[in-house]
Amino acid sequence: MSTDIITARLIPLSEREGFLPKHAGGTFIRYEMLTYALMDNACESYGGGLWRFYELSNGGFFMAPDIEETLDLVWPDNFFEGSMSAEAAGIGISLMAQSQMAFIADSQRFSESFHKLRDYALDHTEAGVIFRFID
Repeated sequence: MSTDIITARLIPLSEREGFLPKHAGGTFIRYEMLTYALMDNACESYGGGLWRFYELSNGGFFMAPDIEETLDLVWPDNFFEGSMSAEAAGIGISLMAQSQMAFIADSQRFSESFHKLRDYALDHTEAGVIFRFID
């Protein structure tokens, strides 16, 4: 087990075009649409918009809405109702999307990216609420 701290790098606009194909392969459009749909289902106030892309130092990745406000999320399947930053919401939504994609598309690719993102989320300042959300 590594004790290295996993860091996230915000992808600049100049690198965004190839980001999702790099991480999600040929299913990148499906992954992106699933991510947006999950957020739409979880957050009543979400109305679309620009998302930030992050690459993790361990090879993982996630997306998060490009907003500063705290988001109120509800996930009835696990009785979750709570508030979190847009980054934390993006991590939770990305974990859900990567998990689902592991079952419906490239299982190896998305299973690995899920676990890399999960490792990052474990040390996030909002880890508790992220894991309650995806539980």
